[in-house]
Amino acid sequence: MKKSLMIVFFAFASFGVQAQNLQQVTENGNSTTKNLYVGVSEATSISDGAVPQKSNLAGKMKFLGMPDEFTLGMDANQPTIYRSGVNTGSYPFNNYDNLILQTGVQNRDVVFVTGSTPSIKMTITGVGNVGIGTTTPTEKLSVNGKIRAHEIKVETLNWPDYVFAKDYQLPTLQETEKHIKENGHLSGIPSAEEVKANGIDLGEMNAKLLQKIEELTLYLIEIKKDVETQNQKHSKEMEYLKSKLK
Repeated sequence: MKKSLMIVFFAFASFGVQAQNLQQVTENGNSTTKNLYVGVSEATSISDGAVPQKSNLAGKMKFLGMPDEFTLGMDANQPTIYRSGVNTGSYPFNNYDNLILQTGVQNRDVVFVTGSTPSIKMTITGVGNVGIGTTTPTEKLSVNGKIRAHEIKVETLNWPDYVFAKDYQLPTLQETEKHIKENGHLSGIPSAEEVKANGIDLGEMNAKLLQKIEELTLYLIEIKKDVETQNQKHSKEMEYLKSKLK
């Protein structure tokens, strides 16, 4: 009988330890490696399937990274915040000391909601696109609004130094004039309607504008040569006329 009572006592004692809430763990100066559910209603058992209530945290929250801190299975299907542990090679995000926010469900978004009337201000989609002011970004960064920066670097290929190559076919001014009359814009430059509908690629547009500047430079060089040739011809004609008047 005494042995049975002792077993029952230790069973209740073990349950009490397992069922510690956050206040009990903190006040007793204890730590736990078990899942700790904050704000779970008393009528709900403490388990991975428990239904959490609201919880408020005043102070810091510290994430301790451990080997294999993140595991597949239940964690993979739940929104999770954790600090990655030692890289064991068992999971691609286990590079040490990263703070990881994971939606847990494939192709779900991370959204940031602010404002007195809460609304989504920023979205990171499941495929890695970031949207500010838009919830449906189609590029790596989509911004519906103004951007202010000290410097923006755009990388582009096929920079138009080819305009100065000997085999470059420079359009004649007559051809350029004809294209403008027929289309209302320079050759190779998008129309106002196209820009309104599709926007512009900064790198591509800068390259096109530089191409036109380089073509204009070649036109000016040709015009300068023509003017000099005409001036020389007029000088010779004047000299001839002066000689006849003597």
